[in-house]
Amino acid sequence: MKKLLLLSVLLIFACSSSETQDVSDGSDIQFYTFTISTTIGGSVDTEGGTYEQGEQITITAIPEDGYIFKNFSGDENSTDNPITITMDDDINITANFIVNEVYSYNYNVPSHDWDNYHAPWFNLARITDSLGFSQNDSYNTNSAYADFNFDGYLDIMIQPNVNDGVPVESFFLINSGINTFFVDNNFPISYDTSAISSRKTVVGDFNGDNKPDVVRPQGGHDLQGKPTITLSNEDNSYTFKLIGNGPEIQPHTISSGDIDNDGDLDLFLGQAGEFDGFLINSGNATFEWKWISEVINDFDNGFLYPNGGYGYYGIWSSEMTDVDEDGFVDLILGGSYAENDYDPNFLGPTVFWGDGSGNYSNLNSTLLFNAAEINYAEGNTISLSHDYAVNDVDGDGIKDVAIFSECSDVWMYHIIKGSGNRQFEDKTSDWLPNNILYNSSSHVWIKLMDIDNNGLIDLVEGEPLIRTIDGVFRTSVRWEWNGGGFTEIN
Repeated sequence: MKKLLLLSVLLIFACSSSETQDVSDGSDIQFYTFTISTTIGGSVDTEGGTYEQGEQITITAIPEDGYIFKNFSGDENSTDNPITITMDDDINITANFIVNEVYSYNYNVPSHDWDNYHAPWFNLARITDSLGFSQNDSYNTNSAYADFNFDGYLDIMIQPNVNDGVPVESFFLINSGINTFFVDNNFPISYDTSAISSRKTVVGDFNGDNKPDVVRPQGGHDLQGKPTITLSNEDNSYTFKLIGNGPEIQPHTISSGDIDNDGDLDLFLGQAGEFDGFLINSGNATFEWKWISEVINDFDNGFLYPNGGYGYYGIWSSEMTDVDEDGFVDLILGGSYAENDYDPNFLGPTVFWGDGSGNYSNLNSTLLFNAAEINYAEGNTISLSHDYAVNDVDGDGIKDVAIFSECSDVWMYHIIKGSGNRQFEDKTSDWLPNNILYNSSSHVWIKLMDIDNNGLIDLVEGEPLIRTIDGVFRTSVRWEWNGGGFTEIN
C-alpha cells in the first residue's frame, strides 16, 4: 500500500497576538488569534483571524477525494467533525487527513493469508537491535504486524522471549511512517492476565470491529496455559486477556480461519497429538472449545479424547487458507510422521478440504507428500515440518505449497505443485536447487511472496535477517521463480 507523507499545509496565518481595544462606553474588549491549518488531503470551511473574546467558531473539515478526516489536533483534540470552539485564548488547531486506503487493511482473513499476502517483510532483527532489545532473545515467534495505532502504517507488537515460566512483557514498536520505529511506552493497553512465552503468533479481526487483534498460545516444555488475545476496544485501546473455555495446554501451533463460514475467525491449536482442538468464535471474540475429534471425527486411532473420538499424534504445525480457491477455508496439518503404516500419525503434511460446515474429514483430505518416500532427502529423515506457505508460484492459476521441515540439525525445504482437482506433485527435485541446508540454524517460518515486486514469487524465511541462537546474524535463505523453477539467491 502506497503511503503519502502527511505534510502540513498552512491555510491561514493570523499572526497577531491577543489585544485589547477601547470602545465608546469605556469598556475593554479582548481579542484573540485563531490559527487553522491542515495536512495534505483536505480543507476546512473556516478562516483564521482575530476574534472577539467569547465568540464561538464552528470548524468543519472537508476531505478531498481519496482521503478521510482523522482528527483535529493542537489546542483542541477531537475526532468529532465539525467542532465548535469558544475564543477565550489564542487557539491553534490542525485538521488532519489521511489516505482513505489506510483503513482498507482487512484483518478478517486466515492467519496464513495475512502473514503471506499482506504483512510486510520487515527486518525485525535490525529493528529490535536498534531499539535496545536483548540480542539473546528471538522475536520471530512472538512478533505481530498490524496498524495498531490506526495511522495507516504497519507497526510491530513483540513479547521478548524469556526463561520458561517467566511472564513476558508486551511492547509496541510504532512505525513513524518511513519504516523507522520507536517504542511507545504509553501505548493504551491494559492487562487482565499475565502469560509466558508463545511459540507462534497470529493476527486477525476476532471481534468484528475491523481492527487487528493478536492471539498467542502460551506454554511449552511441559508448561501449560490458556491462549491469550490482545483485543481491540471501542476507544482504540487494547486489553490483554485469556481466551476460550478449553483446557490449559502447551500448543506448538496455532492458526486461524473461518472454518464454519459464519463470517468470523476460528482458531486451531495443536499439541503434538494430545489436547489438540479448535476454539470456535461466536463472533465477538468469545470462543467455545472443541476437541479435534469433534471437528475431524473419522480418525480411527491415536489419542483418545474425552468425547470418545480419536486424533492423530504428531501435529506440531498448521495453517489455514483456501488452497483450492473454492471459497472455503482449508486446514493444513503436519509435524512428525508415521514410521510405519500402522502408526497413528499422518504419512506427511495433509490438506483437509473445507466445505464451510465447520467440520473436516480424514476421508476428504489430500497428502502433499509421503515423508517416507521422498527421494531428495540425502539420507535425512524429517523429524517435523514447521511451516507452510501457499501461493501460485508458476502463474498457472492453481496454488502451490512450500513446506519447511527439520531433520534434526539439517533443514529441508519442499515445493509442491498444485495440479488442479486437489491433486499435487512434489517438484522439489526439479524446481528447488540446494533444498537441504547444512551448518545453518534458527529456521522458523517461510513465505511465498514477491519480496522485490518484480512479478516473480520468492521462497524466503519470515524476515530478511535472522539472528541465530548464538547471536550471530545471517541472511534469509531465498529462492526466486525463474519461469521453470527456482533460482537460488541466498
